[in-house]
Amino acid sequence: MNQKSIFLFILLISLSATNAIPFEKRATQFQDCIDENDNFRNAEFINVSMSIDPLVSNQNVIFDVSGTLKNDIKDNGLVIAQLVDEDDNNIYRFRINATATKAGQKFDIKTPQHNLPDIPGKYNLTVFIVNPSNPPNDNEDAIGCAKTSVGF
Repeated sequence: MNQKSIFLFILLISLSATNAIPFEKRATQFQDCIDENDNFRNAEFINVSMSIDPLVSNQNVIFDVSGTLKNDIKDNGLVIAQLVDEDDNNIYRFRINATATKAGQKFDIKTPQHNLPDIPGKYNLTVFIVNPSNPPNDNEDAIGCAKTSVGF
């Protein structure tokens, strides 16, 4: 009887430890960019995935940006990715030309590989699709956007 109790106790501990270890890595969850001040009101939510998730300092990353928008992505359209720290100081920003796409059509844009700088424990990542105007107007130019906060 005593051996059965010990075996059962060890079995329960083993199962508890096994269940505590996550089997799946969770992907970073992005949200739309419209804030309480109605900034980026024209920017629709876009899907963003990253080749390394979560981001790692001094590693290479490729962003895959996809979705369907109500506005055309124009010939001069850009994909912009921006990392800022918890005090809104710029950590890293890059932009690439977007593929022109008509409104209502699915797009899928992969960025070239970028080497990340040192990344703090808390940061905000925002990915935009913009049709730049002259003069620039961030609230009007952004037609697609996704953001996430890490470490907060």
